[in-house]
Amino acid sequence: MEKRTKIVVISIIVAAVGIFGYIQYLSVSNLHVSIIQSKIVDKSDQGTLYSLQLQFNNPSLLVLNIGKTDFSVSANGEDLGTGVLQPSLIPAMGKTVAQTPFLADTTILDKYNKSDNIPSLKLTGTSQYNVLFTTVSVPFTYYPTQDEARAFIDGT
Repeated sequence: MEKRTKIVVISIIVAAVGIFGYIQYLSVSNLHVSIIQSKIVDKSDQGTLYSLQLQFNNPSLLVLNIGKTDFSVSANGEDLGTGVLQPSLIPAMGKTVAQTPFLADTTILDKYNKSDNIPSLKLTGTSQYNVLFTTVSVPFTYYPTQDEARAFIDGT
């Protein structure tokens, strides 16, 4: 093969890998996170301890190695608390469920337990992904439905 042909072939391969990587990065940044279960484990003066199950849906063609994930939950703009998910893997085009303890502020929860007013919940966080040769930080936000918010507050 001529030198010029080799350069063209290598350039095409590099461009294809770059485009594939960028498309997968866009897919990873559209990761969907949701609360699938929340159970109250204990109530004390320090707060309400939940056992949370969060589901991560991976829309990319790559297996994602999620590093430590920090998250917080708020109700009508008031901070209920923060939590940390341990590292895990999400299969390509698949989903995984992670379970973690979460300590919520009981005084804020009591406002909503004693009324029919269902708060607007918001789950926010940042996940660290090891993709190919780099680590990518991807923020996420999830707004549970009113039924999910009521189930969360009630711990059912």
